[in-house]
Amino acid sequence: MSDRASNAESRTRSAERRRRPTRRAVLVGSALTAGGLSGCLGGAFRDESPTATVSARSTEPVDDPEHDASVEVDDETARIDGRFAAPVECVALDVNTFTSSPEEGIAIVEVAVTETRNGCKGPAAVEYEGEVAFGFPLRDLTVNHRLDGGEDRVTVARYEQEG
Repeated sequence: MSDRASNAESRTRSAERRRRPTRRAVLVGSALTAGGLSGCLGGAFRDESPTATVSARSTEPVDDPEHDASVEVDDETARIDGRFAAPVECVALDVNTFTSSPEEGIAIVEVAVTETRNGCKGPAAVEYEGEVAFGFPLRDLTVNHRLDGGEDRVTVARYEQEG
């Protein structure tokens, strides 16, 4: 058991709420830095997380899989179609979203794979599709594939609002 777990019980709800934006700011700032974005993110973060669904359409062993994706944005919703170069064919998809304040309209979607069982063939190409509803108009969206337990990222698609 960590010290944080035992200390969490003694904290008041208001103290926990004050700490939450700081953790989010660090997480979003780290994700945006890793994604190659720069600039001020602002201080306000949404309490609600974007609604994200991603599902695999197909998985097949291939000799040289590549990372690729496309993104279409319709105001507050992003539709993603992609191909993840996975180490093996037995994987599940995970999706995480990181957003700035609604006024900034900046977001990152990260797709990752988790091996579901041992002894599977690889490497493999995982074709997937998904949708993310942000709840605010998007001006800048980056789609990354997260590799090797989250340490490495490959940017596979980008949307920037014109004008």
